[in-house]
Amino acid sequence: MLRLLLFTSLLNALFALPSAAADNVLLSAREAVVSSTIQPQAALLKYAAAAKNNISAPVTAEYAYALGYAGLPEAALYRIDRALIAEPLNAEVRFYLAELLNAFGLEDASSEISAPVPGWLKKPLKLPALAVPAPAGELEAVSAAINLLMAQKRYAQSAVLYDRLCGAMPGSARCRAGYAIVLEKLGCFKAAAAQAGKDLALTPSPEQKKLAAAFIADLEKRPPLKYSASVEKPLKGRYLAFLGGNLNRAAGQSTYAFSTRAGRFISERLDISANAALSGGNLVGDYNGLTLGAGARFNQPLLFAPLNGTLAAKIERVPAPDKNLTLLLSPGVSYFMRDSSIDLFWDLALAGKYSGSVTMSLGYTIYLGGGK
Repeated sequence: MLRLLLFTSLLNALFALPSAAADNVLLSAREAVVSSTIQPQAALLKYAAAAKNNISAPVTAEYAYALGYAGLPEAALYRIDRALIAEPLNAEVRFYLAELLNAFGLEDASSEISAPVPGWLKKPLKLPALAVPAPAGELEAVSAAINLLMAQKRYAQSAVLYDRLCGAMPGSARCRAGYAIVLEKLGCFKAAAAQAGKDLALTPSPEQKKLAAAFIADLEKRPPLKYSASVEKPLKGRYLAFLGGNLNRAAGQSTYAFSTRAGRFISERLDISANAALSGGNLVGDYNGLTLGAGARFNQPLLFAPLNGTLAAKIERVPAPDKNLTLLLSPGVSYFMRDSSIDLFWDLALAGKYSGSVTMSLGYTIYLGGGK
């Protein structure tokens, strides 16, 4: 038992290092971006590193804010749209969106959807004026290109492009209609009504006038959007319960195992758990029975959210005539949802009776509690 406790403590210390480092990177980026002695471009490098370790919508939006502060308009629009797609009503995401829209000159839309300043920031940064050129080409082709962005829910970029396009074509009713629609998608109902009013004044078509008037009437009835905190629950402090299994068939013989584990996240990236499994199907009865053990598993977001790569180290007592104690390395991948995940693991036996064997397991984990 003492050996098991020492092994688990060592795993905790080992795996906690990357998690603590990730938290410190974000903290360092925040300290840099509010510093009066550090250039925005230098702070941006820290944010780029932080964004690799944390793909949550608020941090993605915060990264967009830092990109705008460093004077990179296209990159800022791309990131803020990614955050909006993930959590469209998150209060922090909306704050960064409003600040960026203001920097692009969309003051009315910005003021309409403003949100409280995040606690870490205290007061907003002074972003430079951000500029993107008006799309070049015929209105038909340009509108089609912007509408394609809207179909991808890239509303912030679409709004800025329509703003520039309408500035270059002030007499175009169609441009105003498109601008009104994308502002409505962003929740800027008053600003959308103003653009729809310009469409109404400019269009010569009675049918279009009727549609514009109806759209304005609908927009004027809509209440302001209500924002919420992040819908993502932190993993730190939450409990987990896993159920899975595996089936192997070789040389005409099928073996199986049902496995479970229960534990708790001690950080956002690391959990510790007790493991158990029941195996059967072996012709030699000594190899069938109960497996008990403990381990720690570290998770790291991959580029393809919400997939996380995982790596565990485990020590287990397995059913066998001798050499019952087994050490395992267990890489895997998990598809995270709000309160659960689908998990695929490969257990590589490093010592014990099954040393050198590889077993693939598929299972489902639920996460309990509120975290932190």
